[in-house]
Parts: sequence; C-alpha cells; structure tokens
Amino acid sequence: MKFFFLLLISFSLEAKLVIISHDRTQSFNYQLDQSHIGSSVGELTIKALDQLAIDYQGNERGIHSILNSPLGNDALVIISAQEMKAYGWCYQVNGVTPELFPHEILIEDQSDEILWFWGYAHYLNGDWIAQCAHDPISS
Repeated sequence: MKFFFLLLISFSLEAKLVIISHDRTQSFNYQLDQSHIGSSVGELTIKALDQLAIDYQGNERGIHSILNSPLGNDALVIISAQEMKAYGWCYQVNGVTPELFPHEILIEDQSDEILWFWGYAHYLNGDWIAQCAHDPISS
C-alpha cells in the first residue's frame, strides 16, 4: 500500500495590516512593502488609516476610535457590581497580542501581519482577568 502526503505551505510575500470594524461589518486591508520594515505598528497604522481615508481618533501610541466606535463610558458594559467589560482597539502581530503599545513594536519581516480588532478588558471581582479578548461572532 502506498501513502502519499501533500504538504501545502502558504508564503506571504508582503506584510499586511488588517482592520476589522468594531461592528464587524467592514474590513480594510493595507498592503505593506519592504520600505515599511523597521517602522512601528503605530506608525504604519496611522499611515494606513490616513491613506485609506478612515475616520479615527488616536496616534502612534494607541487608537481610541475607528469609524466612530464607542469611547469612554459608551465603551463600558457593566454586567454587575463585580463585573464589567471595557471595550477598545487591540492589535495582534502574527497572531500574538503584545503587551506593548503599538509604537513600541517594530515590523521586522515581510511576512508580518498586523490585525486591529475591537476587543475588551474583562474586570471580575476586583481583578482584570483578560485583556484584548473578543466576543464570539453571533450566528
């Protein structure tokens, strides 16, 4: 008996930055090239938002609102006296959510992928138990 194995490997020749709107109705892709290597995630994000003409509030150190996403008290969900979710913009680089501000993370490789998503910090019984978590997508 003969066995055949097929291995498929996908290589991305260009880095990309993806922004998914807070209401998950829109997605934006911004292709990066070799000239972006060495730039910070924050710098690239501001450049992408400007070039894509996306309304935002924030800077290289952090994004506060994209496409009129809620801010301040409007971004809080109080579940009980012991629990709340504080929503805001989070990012991942290559599937990992760094514990640093976006201006502190540099793009190092042409295969790097940046994802901006609407996430939340979860407060429960006096402790912050999660940061940049996401709600499951409803069917």
